[in-house]
Amino acid sequence: MGFFNVYTTSNSYLSDYFQYLTEQWSSSDNTFTGAWDRDTGSNSTITRVTSDADMPKVALAVPASDTARLRTIFQFRVTPSKFSYQNNTSMIRGVFVEWEAKFSNVANINNATFFMGFSDSTTGLRTTNNLIGFGLSSDAIQTVTDSGGTETVNLPSSITLTDRNLFKMSITENQVEFWINGNQVATHTTNLPDIQPYFMIYNASEAGGTSTVDLGFCRIFYRGFDDARSF
Repeated sequence: MGFFNVYTTSNSYLSDYFQYLTEQWSSSDNTFTGAWDRDTGSNSTITRVTSDADMPKVALAVPASDTARLRTIFQFRVTPSKFSYQNNTSMIRGVFVEWEAKFSNVANINNATFFMGFSDSTTGLRTTNNLIGFGLSSDAIQTVTDSGGTETVNLPSSITLTDRNLFKMSITENQVEFWINGNQVATHTTNLPDIQPYFMIYNASEAGGTSTVDLGFCRIFYRGFDDARSF
């Protein structure tokens, strides 16, 4: 599952972008070698789901008081203070990530620890320092950037988490743009960490019952310094 280091040339634009990870969950088995690492609690499961034709996916199914984490094996270059369109010493002006996700039993998810996005820790969760991604607050999506424990957070307009949603992050020079379903929902310019993170989904259920987070298609790529396009 997953393809790393696939170089893709853009069509009619001035420069190229570097396709680093594309995941379509095309394998019919539950091997996660080559791109992903799994970390589950006593009874949680992380499995490929073939029955949902609308969204090929992997499901992080977590019973009460348990946890599950799916993360990339490799780390990425996420350094917003060093990305620059004018920087002729770097090939990269930004990193971009997008993924599909769908939730079940949101009320049972532990809002204090749930996280999806970039963390420089193999055991990253919402309370870990140095994050760029999405968390939950009162069972609603929250955008978060954390640098050394100091945070910037925003609460976008409500979305239906039990539907399939498309999440995106555009990390460029001194800013992170957050997008959901094609709409820019927040821009952070403070508390932006320079890190070499993993991309991950961390789900934790409270004592009240089970929850599931489904990860659909996922793509992470770098953009070259000559490329002035937005997402």
